Amino acid sequence: MSTTTWRDLRSWSTPCWRCCANAARRSIESTLTASDKPPASQRTVNQTTPTEEIYMRAAVYQGPRTVTIENVPDPTIKEPADLIVKTKVASMCGSDLYLFNGEVADLVAPGHTTLGHEICGEVIETGSAVTHFKVGDRVSFPYSVSCGRCENCIAGQTAHCLVSGAAVYGFGTAFGDLGGSQAEYVRVPLADGHLEHVPDTIADEAAPFLSCNLPSAAIAVHTAAIEPTDTVAVVGCGPTGQLALELVRRRTGATVFALDPVSFRRERAEKLGANALDASPDTADASVQTILDATNGLGVHKVVEFAGRGAGFDLAVRIARPGATISGGGVYLEREHPASLFDMFFKNLQLRLNGFANVKTAQWQAKRLIESKVIDPTAVVTHRVKLDEFPSAATQFADRAPGFLKMLITP
Repeated sequence: MSTTTWRDLRSWSTPCWRCCANAARRSIESTLTASDKPPASQRTVNQTTPTEEIYMRAAVYQGPRTVTIENVPDPTIKEPADLIVKTKVASMCGSDLYLFNGEVADLVAPGHTTLGHEICGEVIETGSAVTHFKVGDRVSFPYSVSCGRCENCIAGQTAHCLVSGAAVYGFGTAFGDLGGSQAEYVRVPLADGHLEHVPDTIADEAAPFLSCNLPSAAIAVHTAAIEPTDTVAVVGCGPTGQLALELVRRRTGATVFALDPVSFRRERAEKLGANALDASPDTADASVQTILDATNGLGVHKVVEFAGRGAGFDLAVRIARPGATISGGGVYLEREHPASLFDMFFKNLQLRLNGFANVKTAQWQAKRLIESKVIDPTAVVTHRVKLDEFPSAATQFADRAPGFLKMLITP
């Protein structure tokens, strides 16, 4: 095959650049098989400039609760260790709501930041230093970029990679300013260090759960060290909380409580075998008392927290018995939230926070859970949308619209 790539066509800049580019494109096409050729809709060419600039569509943050689908510059290979992935299926994580709702304005650049960190994609181009992947491979990446070789990565703290600088896909300028997965294409830096092959046994719709949700749930449940007779509470029954609840039910034969303010989430939790309780501010006290009454006034042995909010963490502390473990998998970005050190001290609580999860270390386990049919992560999917429909769907997700739990997005 010719070493010329589709991206080489952008170098034509003579007055007859378009004719030359088309001739070159036809020449390349003659050397490609049908599976090698990108679809006609793969690239949008700017027709107004004398140099060919290629665009793709992506979800762009414009301000609080405002996302639009825009043409943005096509991602390109910048370093030899990069590769480019074509998005097959993406999603939206609950942690994205911090950005979407405008709660972390210092992390994002309106009109520039593209969103999303969950994906199933296909490799379409590789840098010269990439050895573990080839064009056509089906892949998923963990939400954070890691090299696999630095001191933190070797210690298992891949989310704190010293080489990437703790970069996160689609999470704003403060986390590496990387393009997100809610787009047609994504650049993957340090690909050999963290990108993951998706086996044929895992469907496209299940693969995005390898990026964040399922590994995060597995890490939090494992870290909770649940014993077979432990009473457990899952605080926060969004998509990841629901996955964690399924794993918790396999760890203990004792009562499992599920707390969430959203009624349809509680209904789903009950179907998974939990005693679902309302965590709304006006009923939380009664729910806490219900747990205390059911545990001889002591509280639960283990709490798995996936609300990702200060109120959820406070609730976890209240329902934990002396000596209990709180395994926090939620993303806490509320920098000024007050917490009672006395309550945690006096109860001798063990806090194990994993919200900035080292997902890369648990992707292998997540794959095994899906392949072994221990868990079907697509069971939490309630909505499937096209990229153009995403802005409206994001608002529904943020508003906790009735029946809206998890969306999958296709370009």
